[in-house]
Amino acid sequence: MLTENLTYKKVILILFKDFSTEHTITSLAKFAKISRVGAWKILKKLEHEGLIELNPLGDGKTSAYMVHLRWENPILAKILILFLAQEASKYKRWAFDFSDLEDKVEFMILFGSVLFSFKDANDIDILCVAKEKDIGNLEDTVLNIQKTQNKKIHSISFTKKELKQELKEKNRALIDAVKKGIALFGQENYVNFMKEVHRHEFGN
Repeated sequence: MLTENLTYKKVILILFKDFSTEHTITSLAKFAKISRVGAWKILKKLEHEGLIELNPLGDGKTSAYMVHLRWENPILAKILILFLAQEASKYKRWAFDFSDLEDKVEFMILFGSVLFSFKDANDIDILCVAKEKDIGNLEDTVLNIQKTQNKKIHSISFTKKELKQELKEKNRALIDAVKKGIALFGQENYVNFMKEVHRHEFGN
């Protein structure tokens, strides 16, 4: 099954998170650390499953292809939610530590060096997206969580509209947080949000 294949998962998540890049077979092979032949086989399988579109840049048989997620397929969103939940399950410690935020945010992304080495990280970076009426409550909750942490929590909060505008304006720090971060909470809301971002970027 596609959902059980780690390389398929890696390719799908690259296309989902790295929304600011127009990916080709070559770029996906590089990011997924696989051969171009391997990438082509995976992409043809994903195309067959209706999860992506391969759009040729020219008319020849050797033309490069642009690769986009096929959002009109309702199965895609379900698969993405599953993949994001599986990613988050590897960071249970952080989900527990930040659990008081779960019902206050639409989604939350953990990002930065803490994902790779808690010991070497200078702080704990989180991106919270909440409804405007809830934004004000996030700071107090983060301050309470801070009392349980040895490292400084660096929290950034936005509404969906605000974050979408920041991404539209190519805020590199936030693009990087989306590209490399882990959605600890609200995976379904996150997928729906990113669907809108992708449609703005690529019209797909």
